[in-house]
Amino acid sequence: MASTRETRQNMEVIKKKLFRSAMQGKWDEVVNIYKENEEVHMAKITKSGDTALHVAVSDDQARIVEQLLLIIRGKAKVKEVLKIQNERGNTILHLAASMGSMEMCKCIADALPDLIGARNHDSETPLFLAALHGKKEAFICLDEICGLDKGNTYCRRNDGDTILHCAIAGEYFDLAFQIISRYKNLVNSVNEQGLSPLHLLATKHSAFRSGSHFRWFTNIIYHCIFVEKLEEETFKQEEAIVKTFDEEKDPLCPENYQTCINFLRLPWSALTILCG
Repeated sequence: MASTRETRQNMEVIKKKLFRSAMQGKWDEVVNIYKENEEVHMAKITKSGDTALHVAVSDDQARIVEQLLLIIRGKAKVKEVLKIQNERGNTILHLAASMGSMEMCKCIADALPDLIGARNHDSETPLFLAALHGKKEAFICLDEICGLDKGNTYCRRNDGDTILHCAIAGEYFDLAFQIISRYKNLVNSVNEQGLSPLHLLATKHSAFRSGSHFRWFTNIIYHCIFVEKLEEETFKQEEAIVKTFDEEKDPLCPENYQTCINFLRLPWSALTILCG
């Protein structure tokens, strides 16, 4: 009896240490605690029922998540650990998908692919949450891992809304295009209110060419807005590799490169419009 009480006390001490380390961002300490104490892998350390892995994902610690998963995957209870839900029913993959971290989504889903179909208390899957929050890259990553057949069962929540409803409601039209390319059957699907994605689209004036009459200069600007042709995208394996700090700090191609090119094209576009 005393031994059991002592074990519980030791466990509480370790959990408190794990909590403090995670809250203070001392992630190397968290990794060491995970290595030395298998029993804390399933420990919920916050009032909202989060494990240390939940906290690491929420803090966007992709490299730490990868390290913790490597530790867990070598243990017998790997499935039980990865399926742990917080008080909202979210697994670590729900959180990674909501944040749009393709690196963490790939890392977690590779460890347990069935987690893509896990549902929280609102009956939302990680695939659904990626669409709900407009995280196109994370959505494509998860979709290609689970495949079309399983994806069809993961794309609707308890109020009848589908991933296409959510993408259009959030005005994530590039994501909506990707969804339609994959799940053509969702175009005519209706939710509990009897609304289809097309009904929602009809209420989004920003999705259509403006019917307003502009002055000549405003008209030039309107016509000079560059819109890329939409094409079905695929998951790029190299983009899901967890990058080092130096790689993120000094990318090969700056993000504003295309913006500079578009700016230089403006005079030519304006001249073309003026000359008819």
